[in-house]
Amino acid sequence: MSKKNKKPEFLPQQNQQQEHHITIDYFHLYENLLRKEIDDWINARTARRDPFRPITYYQQQLYKDALLDNHLAGAIDTQRILPIVNKEFIIRDPNGKTDEQRSLLIQGKWFRDILRQALLSVFYGYSLIFVDNLASPSRTILNVHRENVVPELGLILNNPLDLTGKSIDYRQFPAYFLYASLGADTVGLIESVAPLTIYKRHSWASWDEFEQIFGLPIRIARTAINTKEHKDDIQQWLETMGTAAYAILDKQTDIEIKESNRSDAYHIYLEKVNAANREISKRILGQTMTMEDGSSLSQAQVHEKVLKEVHASDLTELTDWVNDTLFPVLRIHGFDIPEGYVFAAQDREVISPREKITIDQALLNAGYNLDPAYIENFYGTPLDKDNPRRENLLGYRSTDVSDFFA
Repeated sequence: MSKKNKKPEFLPQQNQQQEHHITIDYFHLYENLLRKEIDDWINARTARRDPFRPITYYQQQLYKDALLDNHLAGAIDTQRILPIVNKEFIIRDPNGKTDEQRSLLIQGKWFRDILRQALLSVFYGYSLIFVDNLASPSRTILNVHRENVVPELGLILNNPLDLTGKSIDYRQFPAYFLYASLGADTVGLIESVAPLTIYKRHSWASWDEFEQIFGLPIRIARTAINTKEHKDDIQQWLETMGTAAYAILDKQTDIEIKESNRSDAYHIYLEKVNAANREISKRILGQTMTMEDGSSLSQAQVHEKVLKEVHASDLTELTDWVNDTLFPVLRIHGFDIPEGYVFAAQDREVISPREKITIDQALLNAGYNLDPAYIENFYGTPLDKDNPRRENLLGYRSTDVSDFFA
């Protein structure tokens, strides 16, 4: 058996060897849930761009932290990913005609999941997917942790922080590993917006501190009894009275809190958050108004047009990847997709009941009969097949469908 057709077993932390099989022994480090700061961003970039020992672990951990930002996550998922994966996927023959039968081969959640991972490579830099038995209902599709992958070297590392340790060259198994990098490089778009999510978090924290100090009145307890037991009792009373700040002072001590004379001091934090959101939208979406309120309809239409251009670019990159990378693998796994047949995506056609009734009425008026099964399936209305009635109770054929929706 050639090396190309060898089948790797993706079984982490196992050392078993079988004939014509290679065991991929790797482990995923614990997630680093510590809050990331600008220093972490700088260090991650440095490690990722090391020309001799590129490490992806720190950058991918930074990306996961950045995606806790709701604006960034929403821009990627709802504005870039969903408009593509929600399309109808078809297969066309060399003449450009849709092959309905073969198109059924790629109608399934498993196929959309693969496309989603390919599209995410634009933001993470790359995606690596292990696949096996794709033509079977018990197919295996596993997303390899990006922290363990070094795309420049084509390696899956046993230890994501050790380039000299055990590893496997996934390029030797093209039938089982799908590599995608649809962006301009293997770094991804999140790198440039990650600092903005950090600055936003700082503003939220400062705003929260401002609220704690000035949002609730501070409580001050003054006492002339200067004993620890007495102060402990007062502290316990103040703690059980609520969450507002408090102080325990003697009668000779004063505390003064100076607030800004401006009544809209909170705008400092709010504007910084909004500015960060706008910059994130510009980088991810190419514009801002599809996620925020705009100033005019004409401006909104321009922004929507820009987003459509972004979607068209995503779809072009994805189509090329499916035809050049995914379809050859599907053929190896037994899919009947001949050479010359290509992947395509189109908007799902949605016809309202009103429009459908108008079309059906026109067909009836032209002398065509409609299959009762079709009527029951589309409209969900059971028909009395034993006693069909062609005319309505008044004895004429109506072409006005407005009564159906009165």
